[in-house]
This record gives sequence, C-alpha cells and structure tokens, in this order.
Amino acid sequence: MQRLRLATFPVLLAAALLIVGLVLVGNSAADLDNLVFTSRSNHLRLIVPRGWRASDLPTYPVLLLWMARSDPQGQMELTGETFTRDLYCTWPVACRTSHDSLPAQYACAVRTKLEAKHLKVGPIQPGPRETEEAGLPSVWFEFDDGKHFLRQAIAFAADRAFSLVLVAPTSEARATHTRAFEQALRTMRPITAEEAARAEPGDGGAPPAGDGTVAAPIGAPSDGGIIDANVGVVFEAAPVPKQSPVGPCLQEP
Repeated sequence: MQRLRLATFPVLLAAALLIVGLVLVGNSAADLDNLVFTSRSNHLRLIVPRGWRASDLPTYPVLLLWMARSDPQGQMELTGETFTRDLYCTWPVACRTSHDSLPAQYACAVRTKLEAKHLKVGPIQPGPRETEEAGLPSVWFEFDDGKHFLRQAIAFAADRAFSLVLVAPTSEARATHTRAFEQALRTMRPITAEEAARAEPGDGGAPPAGDGTVAAPIGAPSDGGIIDANVGVVFEAAPVPKQSPVGPCLQEP
C-alpha cells in the first residue's frame, strides 16, 4: 500500500483514508503484553483478538497499534489524537452543530470527506454498550471504493479521539473479520494516570522520556508553586485556563 503524506487532514480523517496511505513519524509510549495493548501516553487499553498478529509501532506517534490476519487477509489500525478546538473547527458546520454525540459528529466529518472522494459510505451506527459504560462512547460505519472494504469506529475519551479501522480486500473478508473488530472495539478502555504509571516497565512507574512529562528541577515545590530565588518564598502559580474544544469557531471551514 503506497504511503502518501496527508498533512491537511486531521489524524482520524487520514486514518479513514488508508486506501490512499498515510505517513507518520515520532515516538509512542505503549506496551503490548500477552495480547493486552496499553498506551500510557493515551491512557488507553485494548485486547488484541486471538489469531491476530500485532505490533505497537513505537516509531509512530498517533498510529498506536497495528493488527493483521492473513486468512482471509485483513488488518486493523488504532490511532489516537488530542481533541482540540482546532480539530473541532475542521468539522463541517452541519456536523458540529448537530445534536449528535461527539463521536457521531466526528464520524459525520469523516463521512463528508469520504463522500467527496466518491466512496460508497454506509450510515453511522452506535458502538457497543460496554465501551460507552467504560467512559469511551463510540460509533462506527463502513465504506469502500470497490477494491478496499473498510469499517471505522470513532471513540472519545475526555480529551482524546480514537479511531479503529478494519481494512479488507473484499466485502466477504470484511464480514469475516467483523467479529474480531467488534471484540477489539468492545475491549477498549480508558485507564487512569495511576494505571498508566504502573504499566511502565522497569523504572518504578516513572513516566518515560518523550511521554509528555518534564521532571521538576531539584528543590522546586511539588505543588506547582513558584520559588522566588531572592527570598525563598513560594507563591502559588495561577492555573492555566483550559480551553474547551467545543465552542465557536472564528473561521468557518
């Protein structure tokens, strides 16, 4: 499968276009142990279906997990990205102003891109109840170009968006792998920061380098305060307000 750069698309939109390829570079903090995949940086856990080969692709930042089966041929790819206002504002107005859930709104944006490429796209379907009860609501839909047959699920955590994509060479192969796809999606679970720290091997649970954390200087207060070097007084640092991803967009797409 040819790999092309899709810099103008958000990650999950690009993941939906696996039939034309995707290039990704960087680092990922993840573990794959006895069919249990854990992404510490994304606070996510998933169980790989039996009989599927899997790799956690440590050199790719948003392509978290790759799974494959050869008889019949098929592959699944799990991606994740931070849910930001910039990402939200790339969705068509009709999608983000609907009364649907966030996963359905994002799926609407993906379907709009796919339909613009004249692909055959099916309706949005609700994801499994188990995933929603675990705090990861999801939806899924199918699409194809006559040569590649895909099923894509989109799930949302508090500040992350995830995509699970199944790709098969025929509609029959896609149908055969549907059960494995549903099993993988059903086992997706958000994990706490404590669970993510415990998943880190060999260093007593300390976050790994490149996992988005920076060690505080020796002598710095542990509560986020600021030290005045002249008098040694600790002042409380004002919390940085976090912008909600959902909100008005200055420039309409």
